[in-house]
Amino acid sequence: MKVLKWVLIVLGSLIAIFLIYSASQSNQLNVEESITINAPADKIFYEISHFENWMEWSVWSKLDAEMEQEFSETMGEVGSYSEWKSNHPRVGNGRQEVVEIRPNEYQKVAMQFEGMEGTAYAAFILEPSDDGVLVRWTFEGAETPFYMNWINGLIEPELRKNYVAGLEALKVYVEGMADDVQLPAGTSIEEMEAQMIISIVDSTTGEGISAKLTEMYTELSIFVESNQDLNMAGMPLAIYHDYAPERVIMEGAFTVQGSAESAGRVKVRELPQGTVIKGIHYGDYAASEDLHNAIYGYIEASDYEMAGSPWEVYANDPTMVDSADVETHIFYPIAK
Repeated sequence: MKVLKWVLIVLGSLIAIFLIYSASQSNQLNVEESITINAPADKIFYEISHFENWMEWSVWSKLDAEMEQEFSETMGEVGSYSEWKSNHPRVGNGRQEVVEIRPNEYQKVAMQFEGMEGTAYAAFILEPSDDGVLVRWTFEGAETPFYMNWINGLIEPELRKNYVAGLEALKVYVEGMADDVQLPAGTSIEEMEAQMIISIVDSTTGEGISAKLTEMYTELSIFVESNQDLNMAGMPLAIYHDYAPERVIMEGAFTVQGSAESAGRVKVRELPQGTVIKGIHYGDYAASEDLHNAIYGYIEASDYEMAGSPWEVYANDPTMVDSADVETHIFYPIAK
């Protein structure tokens, strides 16, 4: 009986010590690491926000080449997600979903891990620095009951090591890409939301573009006025499906809100969401060709490819501003 009594005392003491130690640890795992990457912010953010590209630099992706992964159809927006299943003990099964995003600046994801309760959050913060872009990567774990706090102390060193290794791999990967080809000055890679448009497809010559757009915009304006449930939602745009001086196939369009049915040659459709290269040209429209050529040349020289026809948005009325202030937004849809 005395032996059993001492065993119980020792066991109770060990449990008490363990609980005291666990209670002394943080009830939430927090990690932050950072690195400076010498590359444009939009280039870095594209790799961060497109989860399918994490295979190129993520430590966990490289731990298990047989890992099963599933990705949302769209990336770079709230709701984009990735799910993974792995038999590797350091990877396991889980899901991450974007809950907050500011393109080229900030992305926060909610994370669930199979076998663990609660939701953890990770974020990337991009900040300009003298040597490029400071990329901060944070992790905020779910709160744990006091008797489980010891797990946070156990996980923290391994997680921090993987964060450091992941950022270093991201730096090597992105800087290697950036050395190959640079985005044209004044352009950026952005994620576009889907837009409802009404449009007319027609053809003309290079010299007849202005007159043809005026004709199409007039017809589209009449269509809007005749549909009470339809409202203009932005400045006019033109989608260029084929361009040669002797023949231009183009689609004059308005972005709209509301509802309407296609009628005659006026079509109601969606300009799909996706990744684009955006540039802004100021001044005489005829001089915008240089920016078009620069963007197209970049796509040809990079890992991207065209994912549709380019379009222009005429952001202000040329009759209302000085010629030098005429603003044309140019968009080229891209994919890898």
